[in-house]
Amino acid sequence: MLKGAIARRYAEAIFELARKQSTLDRTLEDVKEIAALFAHRKLAYLLREPKISVKRKETAIRQALASRVLPTSLNLALLIVQRELVDYMQNIATELENLVLDYRNQAVAEVITAAPLDEKQQALVKKALERSTGKNIVMQTRVDPSILGGIVARVGDQVIDSSVRYRLAALQQNLLTKVSSATTDFFSEELDALSNNGYTAASDVTQPTQAQV
Repeated sequence: MLKGAIARRYAEAIFELARKQSTLDRTLEDVKEIAALFAHRKLAYLLREPKISVKRKETAIRQALASRVLPTSLNLALLIVQRELVDYMQNIATELENLVLDYRNQAVAEVITAAPLDEKQQALVKKALERSTGKNIVMQTRVDPSILGGIVARVGDQVIDSSVRYRLAALQQNLLTKVSSATTDFFSEELDALSNNGYTAASDVTQPTQAQV
C-alpha cells in the first residue's frame, strides 16, 4: 500500500510537469525507458549496492540517459537513485501511464482471440469496447488458440469473456446443475409413488403401545 502511494506521488509530480510543458507522450516514453533500464541486471546491482557511492551511481545514470531522455526525466531518475527508490521505478511508470490515460479519457484493452483479427474486425471490437466503457480504447491484441474462438477482453479490472472455452465451461456447469436437479426430482417422485401405494418410511411407522399388545 505504501509503495503504491509513494509511486503515485512521484508519478503525479512528473505528470503535472509534463502536462505544463506539453511533453506527456515523450515523458511517458522516457519513464518507461528508465524503468526498463533500472531493471537491467548489471545496472540494477550497481544501483542497489550500498557500498557504491551515490555519485558513482549518478554518473552511470547520466552516461546511460543524458542523450536519450528529457532533462526533467533525467532529473526524476537521479532523484529516485538519491532517495534509494530504485525498486519503485516500474510502479512509477505504471502510475504515470494510468494518469496519462485518464487525462485523455483513454483505456488500454488487451484483446485475446483464437486467430488474428483483420483491420475491420479490430475496428468493430474497438467500437464495441468504447461503447461499453465510455472511453477511447487503445487496443493491444494477442492470439491464444486455447480459447477456441470468440474474444476475451481485459480493460483495467474488467474482464469481458465471450470465448468459446468460457461458453463451453458454462454449458458444462449448467448441465451438471440440471443433472443434479433431475436426480433429486427423480427420487422425490419415487418416494411419492411408494407413499401412494401404501408404503411408509420406517421412521413413520407407529410402534404399538402396551395397551395395544
